[in-house]
Amino acid sequence: MAYVANSATDVVTYPRLSWRAIIAGWLVATAVAGLLYVAGMALGFAAFDATDLASTAKGVGIGTGIWFVLTWATALFLGGMAASWFDNQVDHTMGALQGVAVWGLSITATALLISMGLGHAAAGSVAMAAASHDNNTRGGNTAAIVASGPAAEEVAILDEQVHQALRGERNDSAVTAALLAGHDDAARRLIEARGPTGAEAQRLLASMAAQTQAARNATLAQADRVAHYTSLAMWVSFLSGFLALLAAAGGGWMGANNLHRVFHLRRYEGRPVRQVVS
Repeated sequence: MAYVANSATDVVTYPRLSWRAIIAGWLVATAVAGLLYVAGMALGFAAFDATDLASTAKGVGIGTGIWFVLTWATALFLGGMAASWFDNQVDHTMGALQGVAVWGLSITATALLISMGLGHAAAGSVAMAAASHDNNTRGGNTAAIVASGPAAEEVAILDEQVHQALRGERNDSAVTAALLAGHDDAARRLIEARGPTGAEAQRLLASMAAQTQAARNATLAQADRVAHYTSLAMWVSFLSGFLALLAAAGGGWMGANNLHRVFHLRRYEGRPVRQVVS
């Protein structure tokens, strides 16, 4: 059913996508994905082991990636199949296109939701950073701004050493930030601005050299881990999106190919009619 030609008027009529069927298929895919996400969360909590957090976190991370790919592929396969059924056309090509349209709508809606969530998260992070900076100007510890996670401990130790060396001077975390950035000259000038002479400032820097290097190494290692896991997450997202595209097109094709099985009491050209015996 690629086209219908009218010999009297020479008008060729091509089939059209049904947006009602596409939206219905998208709703089916969204519902299936929600169910599978809930099942994945249940499996993840069941596998949680508080006595071995490192191994648990690694296992849950791998399982989450695999489940994410399977969820997208399964949900959009069923969504594409449902869209071709709702479209009610025995046309394999149109069925596959209906599935691709369901995939495109799903990707667009997901991207919008993610962008909105990231926007709110960024706004919250800016507000927290502003509050922490205001706290720092009152003499607070701002090591958490410089680093978080595994590097936070080393940075906190360095920040405490600077605090003790400057005897609790205000805004001493600026010295910590300069040391972490590798700006030793700037750190020395900041120390000198608080009273110690050049020789005394150099002695203080030398006494903190070992901890400064340890904090730098920890911060760089954490940055490498963040980059690695971010890259891995992007590749998983790409793989899941690509496989979901194939699954949606395949589901739409299969749905159109088996339309007569869904509406078995209706006649379709080129398809057998099931006989109902009363």
